[in-house]
Amino acid sequence: MAHLHLLQPGRVIPGQDQEDLFPREAPLAPVDTRDRVYRHFLRLLDLHPRHKEELMRRGLSEGDIKRNGYKSIPEQINPWIICKRLTRSGLDLAGIPGFYRAESKYGGSYWTFNSSPGYFIPIRDTKGRIQALQRRMDDISNGKYMLFSGHSDRGGCSCGTPAHVARPREVKDGRVWITEGQLKADIAAAYLGGVVIGAQGATSWKPVIPEALELGAKEVVIAYDRDQETNEAVGRGKTALKKELKKMGILTREAVWQAGSKKEKGIDDALVAGIKIRVV
Repeated sequence: MAHLHLLQPGRVIPGQDQEDLFPREAPLAPVDTRDRVYRHFLRLLDLHPRHKEELMRRGLSEGDIKRNGYKSIPEQINPWIICKRLTRSGLDLAGIPGFYRAESKYGGSYWTFNSSPGYFIPIRDTKGRIQALQRRMDDISNGKYMLFSGHSDRGGCSCGTPAHVARPREVKDGRVWITEGQLKADIAAAYLGGVVIGAQGATSWKPVIPEALELGAKEVVIAYDRDQETNEAVGRGKTALKKELKKMGILTREAVWQAGSKKEKGIDDALVAGIKIRVV
């Protein structure tokens, strides 16, 4: 006997069993596919004024904000409606981190995503392709930055811990800089006039290596947060990164600065504050 499950009033899918509602974790889609879906997705969204103001307070210009493609997570539109627009455009959301399936009250399942308030930060590769998205959350009780990823038990998938390659409008510094965090890298690139690789965190240094090699880096400057002297994890991450870069024959230097306050422990805030950065 065939099974009929309603997806929406008036729509059914014959032969779909309950066990088919949430398929296993999908394999990660190729980066070109992810880039195409994410670009279409972000075009459907807007940037909330409060998020734009926050980004400008961090030191980014309106031009940088637009060029980098930050968009607010929709608060007034149901996520499944946006997903339907994507699929109706011929885009397959399987293998695209951040999207997963939810059970419909009419039977069957549909694509959706977590819409907790915040804004998206595109994570780009050396060619400028959007390989993943990070979320800067409004409610930081469970963490300030979270990857748009997961839900492998509902047909979603993980994006891993990709490094982000931030480029300035005009490259004036031929060195490649490395720091912690995607947004921090965007801000630093705008002020340094150089390409900045943003690691997911100090301990997530391995994805940085292929990006540096792809860029053809001959000299890199590591600009990790100034708490590396007291934060053992940051210190270990920096040491491991330096060793690996040296193995690749890449000249490795380090950025240092005198933080005027705890706020300037990151190179982004130090640059915005006008603090002198020394490379040693």
